[in-house]
Amino acid sequence: MFERFTRDARRVVVQAADVEAAALGAQTVEAEHLLLALSDTIGVAHATLVEALEAETAASLDAVGVVLRPPPPAPRRGSMRMGASAKLALHRSLQAALARKDRRIGAEHLALGVLQAEVGTVPRALALAGLDREAIAAGL
Repeated sequence: MFERFTRDARRVVVQAADVEAAALGAQTVEAEHLLLALSDTIGVAHATLVEALEAETAASLDAVGVVLRPPPPAPRRGSMRMGASAKLALHRSLQAALARKDRRIGAEHLALGVLQAEVGTVPRALALAGLDREAIAAGL
């Protein structure tokens, strides 16, 4: 599928892995890392998305009575694997491109794939930040 990605789309995936997920000490790339890498594409400030994701994590952990004290990021070796939410977002980006009869998958398709999630970290974080997923998607 990656052979269909435009240069911008590849840049987003690399940034999600090498910058966003790595900075958080994640072992896999998830949809929230793609969302952070797509901040310019969707027109939402990176800092706003970081705050929204932090608020979502705190709210989710608070709901089950957990206080998180994250360990320092562990060094990683080799390339990072895609987690379930990222794989699903990538699949939805392919579907978005096919629905529009586009031959290539661009950053806008990746954004649509991430924004189409109705459950999970990304929609909860966007809702907590008062951001409308459908309005953002419509702007693409």
